[in-house]
Amino acid sequence: MHKSLFLFLPLLFLIPGANAQKYLIEGKSATIVYEVPGRTKGQLYQDALDWFQNEESISTYTIEGSNKEAGTISVNEVNQVFYKSIGKLMYPKRSGMAELLSGDFSYHIEVVMEDGTYMVKYELTGMEKEMYGRDELFYNCIDFEEIDEAALEEYNESMNKLLLLNGVFKKRRDIFTQNSRSQFEEASQNVLNSMTANMSSLYSYLKTQE
Repeated sequence: MHKSLFLFLPLLFLIPGANAQKYLIEGKSATIVYEVPGRTKGQLYQDALDWFQNEESISTYTIEGSNKEAGTISVNEVNQVFYKSIGKLMYPKRSGMAELLSGDFSYHIEVVMEDGTYMVKYELTGMEKEMYGRDELFYNCIDFEEIDEAALEEYNESMNKLLLLNGVFKKRRDIFTQNSRSQFEEASQNVLNSMTANMSSLYSYLKTQE
């Protein structure tokens, strides 16, 4: 069921303290509108460009294109996001089992500036370095609204075959299947949190520049 929301409310639960007045969370994307009173389109454009070029964080930003007259910046990003390891649930007494796994998630960011305001559209575009080599299947299960049932079933079937091939008993394979949904729900939330935290950092920078 489609559950996207377009709300004219402060985005407090996603970006504490941010002066975001509109947001749209849909599938694998988040669109957020920020108010920055007193800043011109040109100022916001130049400062945002500087931020993406110089920001030091766990994310890697690559500017794909920019247009000063239009006030637009297009950026690709890659960052590492952590999520729970089902292996720890499958083998709770085994020492050395990682509690968290991670993957490198990629994003496309579009920023559009106007006087006193700007919009950011942040879209998840891919994933690499998934623990079991199921990058595309894992990516297909990430969703900020609800997990796609067909994608989840395909992932579970693929993982069941892999675990069976590696001699994992049915009881433990069932534990994996039973917990995969919650893994993707957590991973989806962590990806969204990462996106909005980065944009909160950009907003904090833009509103403090002169």
